[in-house]
Amino acid sequence: MLRLIAMASMLIDHVGATFFPEAIWLRIIGRAAFPLYAWGIASGYRRTRNWKLYAARLFITGCITQLPYAWLFKSGDLNVCFTLLAGLLLLKVLNGRNNPLKLIGSIALLALTHFLRFEYGLYGIFTILVFYFYQKDRKLPLYQGVLTLLGMLVYSFHYIQIFSIISSWLVLNVKDDRLRLPRLIQYGFYPVHIVILLILREFAGM
Repeated sequence: MLRLIAMASMLIDHVGATFFPEAIWLRIIGRAAFPLYAWGIASGYRRTRNWKLYAARLFITGCITQLPYAWLFKSGDLNVCFTLLAGLLLLKVLNGRNNPLKLIGSIALLALTHFLRFEYGLYGIFTILVFYFYQKDRKLPLYQGVLTLLGMLVYSFHYIQIFSIISSWLVLNVKDDRLRLPRLIQYGFYPVHIVILLILREFAGM
């Protein structure tokens, strides 16, 4: 269920950004999308049997999406798949046994995320960590709220970003039935909906 909510929220957000930028309520609904995908990475890391394949799927999806993403949103950032991938790799590093490599690897991934301008930046990475370490903690909304406020200060996010905290409530209160969507849908939804929105916008002459 949470995965479907994340997909629907992202679609609503992107429709609003593309066609109805004045409809702020669409963007508010969309604030739940990224944190729920961050939760998905945290949960997926715990369950995956092959993290390398998991990482490869994210990387390929990000590469396929990058050009239409940049064109649609007129953005020079790397799309969110790369942020999710960096978060997955950071979880792998932090769960390793070699303490010196943990420090070096963590710093390298955080620097890469910042300087290559991954979407959501370091805020995105730390959101994944918050959901990984505090997923079942009733104080999760507080932790995410503090992180979101810091993100708003550092990255000058729009004030509506504070509504992303609803994702913590969803994680704590909506039963994760682990609905098994076909992988083609899980990974294909992001690039396909971006391309469709881009085509519609071009035909609309916007």
